[in-house]
Amino acid sequence: MAEQAKPVVMGKAYEEEEEEDGLRAEMIGMLFADAVSFSKLTEEELPLFIRNFLGDIGDLVRNSNHKPIMQNTWGDGLYLVFPDVRATGLFALELYERICMVDWATRDLPSTLNLRIALHAGPVYSCIDPVTGNPNYIGSQVSHAARIEPVTPPGQVYASQAFAALAAAQCVTEFTCDYVGQTPLAKEHGTFPTYLVRRSIGG
Repeated sequence: MAEQAKPVVMGKAYEEEEEEDGLRAEMIGMLFADAVSFSKLTEEELPLFIRNFLGDIGDLVRNSNHKPIMQNTWGDGLYLVFPDVRATGLFALELYERICMVDWATRDLPSTLNLRIALHAGPVYSCIDPVTGNPNYIGSQVSHAARIEPVTPPGQVYASQAFAALAAAQCVTEFTCDYVGQTPLAKEHGTFPTYLVRRSIGG
């Protein structure tokens, strides 16, 4: 039997609750993405990947009307945080259009280069990372979001049931979340409903 996703609650308590050690519980939107075919890049292609592929993503982060409130990368991976599901979904679709619809062979990179993009929403803790000194968001919901990305097909945007439910509850009209099915997540994290995120017709 498929495991059921833990309920995600949105409310004032999550926005205002603060622990004595400076941790604050907040409801956020999360985006995880991973570059497909990154491991096949040669040493000569890595500078082009940084300049063109990551450079395009960085340009979008700086200029989008739906900027993340935190962004982090590690190699070919992205972790972005947004204040709500609408901003998360709209940025994800901008990222899809900016990266996934490019013929990277015309920019001297493998034609198979692409992104897997996964979205989730839930309550997490915000804090200042004691190691880096930068803002960070941590919690079990972050781990759940990270498990969706590896099973997302290249060139698509997948979302959790929590994300889809919140988008519907908040009457987001610019994109739709279409049910894909029960999907086994990475690292034996369980099987959960997943959704394909697409722009609404005329959106």
